[in-house]
Amino acid sequence: MICRLRHPIPVYGEAEFARRVKSELEFSLHVKQAANRPEDARLRSRPPEWKHVAFARDFGGIPVVEGDTPFYIKDILAKRMMAELSEGMDLQFIYRDWSDGHDEITVTIVPVNFLEAWAEFQQCEKQLLNFSFEDVRQTVIQYGVGKTDLDRDTRYRLDQMIRYMKEDPSVRGVRIDGYTDSKGLQRINIVVARRRTNTVRDYFIRHGIEKERISAHAHNELEGKFSNRTAAGRKKNRRVEVMLIR
Repeated sequence: MICRLRHPIPVYGEAEFARRVKSELEFSLHVKQAANRPEDARLRSRPPEWKHVAFARDFGGIPVVEGDTPFYIKDILAKRMMAELSEGMDLQFIYRDWSDGHDEITVTIVPVNFLEAWAEFQQCEKQLLNFSFEDVRQTVIQYGVGKTDLDRDTRYRLDQMIRYMKEDPSVRGVRIDGYTDSKGLQRINIVVARRRTNTVRDYFIRHGIEKERISAHAHNELEGKFSNRTAAGRKKNRRVEVMLIR
């Protein structure tokens, strides 16, 4: 659920652009030797020798933080950096060496093979989901008396959960819990709860989710979450809860 564009910097480390589901563009610089104290750096773009009509641009100060990711930039400035590279400009981070603070270091990101990698990155962005894990983590399906089928809105919701499961490897599985009310015979009610549960389970399987990743449980009327003494409580108990598990 993340698109990455990575650029190795010999000896120094690696630069990375990334975009996650429903988030802004991010840039980070990962180094082999961690920073051990906060600093300030200057960020600028510079035309390479062959680009005679372009001018250098200074983007001001950038904070340097301790650790092996001293630079982290997001949103508008990250997009500006991406645009500079797409125009063939070099990007430079200039700061003092953190060993003694006297030597100035210039880290340069050059746009070699950038356009091809950028095209792949843009294609990946188009395929990113427009919903997050929290958006699809749980679904509650309500049923009429004796009903076990899935309506169009429910199928659409389950399709979102299924797609997310296929895209995000951190989702280990899905848990399905079917409940019933106390209206009618208890032995019939549990059968109805089981059918509702199995209908949802089978929908996941038909759409490509391995049965080993599905945990399905039917509950009798005594295990309902709401009181069966009222019509409102019985209505709420005619439900199937679907939960993605990380």
